[in-house]
Amino acid sequence: MSAKRIEDAIGPCAATRCIEAALVSGKLSHAYLVLGRDDGAKLALATALAKAGNCTGEHLPGQYCDACASCRQIQAGGSPNMRVFGDGTKLDINAVDQFIAYACIKTAPGSLRLSVFRGVDFFTDVAADRVLSTLEEPVAGNVFLLLSRNSRRVLPTIRSRAQVVKVESDAGADAGQTGRQQQDEDAALDILLNYAKANLSLGDASGRLLRMDAAVSRRENAMEALRSIAVFMEGVLRARGKLPPLAHVSLDIEPELARVNFVLDDSRVIPFLDRLGDRVQHVEQNVNAELVVTNALLELRRMTTDE
Repeated sequence: MSAKRIEDAIGPCAATRCIEAALVSGKLSHAYLVLGRDDGAKLALATALAKAGNCTGEHLPGQYCDACASCRQIQAGGSPNMRVFGDGTKLDINAVDQFIAYACIKTAPGSLRLSVFRGVDFFTDVAADRVLSTLEEPVAGNVFLLLSRNSRRVLPTIRSRAQVVKVESDAGADAGQTGRQQQDEDAALDILLNYAKANLSLGDASGRLLRMDAAVSRRENAMEALRSIAVFMEGVLRARGKLPPLAHVSLDIEPELARVNFVLDDSRVIPFLDRLGDRVQHVEQNVNAELVVTNALLELRRMTTDE
């Protein structure tokens, strides 16, 4: 049986290239923030790395046989060299405690232990503080894989202590289209977050939103931009506890949104959201798209002050 490479588990992508090269050179980072929409692909990457780091078969550096006792044990989920914590949908403080306890166990000489946590998107400040000392002072031979769907949703204290790698899935055209749509939405929300924090000018924010998708018209981009502004504002309201959380979204999923200096009284927010609906209709009726988006952004900016 021929040896396998890490990229064989999920296909070539930025994450497999980075991690495989680091393993071969003996320069693995102590912590990786693994981004991607496909949770199965991220776990497959973790499993492949655990196999490659502990395989006892004959192969080149960075490869694994997938047949030795170590590889089989890792595949079965019973290896002492890899544990997965969290379910990726909510914060479980018990899982955080178990993750910390496991990561503090000394590894056997020559072994590579993977401490994997699904759903670091949901870490609160308290949970992050409990994990930080473990990340900053890792036990030798231990590597952390922190799995997330979007780096923007991960607290900066966690994000700054890990190397960011991305897993891209090629599981068919439909999945690819869904992934591109999600990437576009995430990109638009990042633009709006930076604009609300005064890191982007009005002109830059408007221009970027109107050029988000080169394959469609300026009018269609404007309509999507207005919808993104509505999603952004609703995210701020949820992060601040002004709206009930969605069934599948934690209050802590957008920690940066909660820190934007918005004035959120109902007399301003509700009319703003209503006007966004009117503005979408204006664009549909061929009112100047750039003017409509610019006016919406101006109103959004005014909500970050007491004016």
